[in-house]
Amino acid sequence: MIDKIVNQVKGQLTGELQSKFNLDAGKANRSVDLAKDNLTEGLKKEAVDGDFGGIMDLLQGKKAVGDNPVVNSMISNYVGDLTSKLGIPDQMAKQVGPFVVSFLMQKFAGQVTGDGLSKLDIIGLLGGGVKDKVTKGLGDKLGGLFK
Repeated sequence: MIDKIVNQVKGQLTGELQSKFNLDAGKANRSVDLAKDNLTEGLKKEAVDGDFGGIMDLLQGKKAVGDNPVVNSMISNYVGDLTSKLGIPDQMAKQVGPFVVSFLMQKFAGQVTGDGLSKLDIIGLLGGGVKDKVTKGLGDKLGGLFK
């Protein structure tokens, strides 16, 4: 689902990066791909760690994007990737990072809220074996109760 949403808004977001931050088309395009990767990995990590409350608050709009520690962590990782992988200067990356991650999280939250998805639905959307990792992690935390 994250891939689908990013693909739907990629042209718009790439254009905004070019106009607002003067990124060339190639870097703007690659920065959106990096944001998608950071968003996916950040949400997967939170799901595996069992922080569904934080994820659901974010996706249901109960907390502002900038006030959410999950998002702040994703932004920090993304800013690092922008500088190390794309060579974007640190000062610019610190402006691009929050803009792109907030933009994508709002789109993702709107889609999830609009579809009325549950926690299990969100785990399924994150894919990549997250469901198995979450259930194993919960089983381990509960002393093997589910084995």
